[in-house]
Amino acid sequence: MVTLDTLIGFCAAHPVPETDAPRILARLNSGPAAIIDWRERGVVAVILDTIIGVNGVVPFEVVGLADGRMNGSLATDLLAELAARATKLGARSNELAMTPIWQPHRAAIEAAGYRHYYSDYDMSCRNPAWGPDLPLPPGAAWHDAWPDWADVYIDVLTTGFADVPGAFVPKPEEIRRYLQQSGIKARILIENGKGIGLLRYTEPNTYINAVVRAGDQKGRRIGQMVMDEARRCLVRQAENDAPMTLTVVDKNTAAIELYRRCNFDIDREVAVLIRHF
Repeated sequence: MVTLDTLIGFCAAHPVPETDAPRILARLNSGPAAIIDWRERGVVAVILDTIIGVNGVVPFEVVGLADGRMNGSLATDLLAELAARATKLGARSNELAMTPIWQPHRAAIEAAGYRHYYSDYDMSCRNPAWGPDLPLPPGAAWHDAWPDWADVYIDVLTTGFADVPGAFVPKPEEIRRYLQQSGIKARILIENGKGIGLLRYTEPNTYINAVVRAGDQKGRRIGQMVMDEARRCLVRQAENDAPMTLTVVDKNTAAIELYRRCNFDIDREVAVLIRHF
């Protein structure tokens, strides 16, 4: 039986940009049935079935690819294998981002039953002078999420991302492990012992991973408070005036309006397609 180290080694030799192959292989799937090991054809791909999202949708990632590209027959065969395995793993649908790997095969992908679902907007802020910080509510303060507020952080993340397309929340044990990783910073806004918002970002690249308002806190401008905290944390630490960056789903219009008020502009749009099994 092939070992995890062997698969990770293949992916290290044939990396896919912006893909954390070791984490996906080791943490975000249920085991061999979710890993398509076609190294003889130059590819390793993973069904991320431990983070099934809204309405049973499951993401799919190519984590290792020889020569950095696929031909048409490999792309078609890979999607057929995905469909055969995903339903057995409990998925009801699959979403697929039209990254440079997949974009050349979009016609074949749509012929296989995929349709446009949403777009990811990559946004950046090069001018963080969007105005003074919004005052926090009485009894509210920011804290590091790890270790004392980890359980509250998980609750805010789960309720805040409920029913949001493109949002996938890992299992609690994976969230706890992730919060302890070097370069991962998580802050949580606590009001009288209750979590009302959170921020997660990575250093040193000033990337904002998550801006989340607790599910029962709508209308209190928590999102603006989170962005103000992001500015305090990231602009102060940025090297060479690096811009703050983030990714948001186009369907999340309220978030996009917030980011535009904070001087974020759209740099890139990536279409995401969905197929129902």
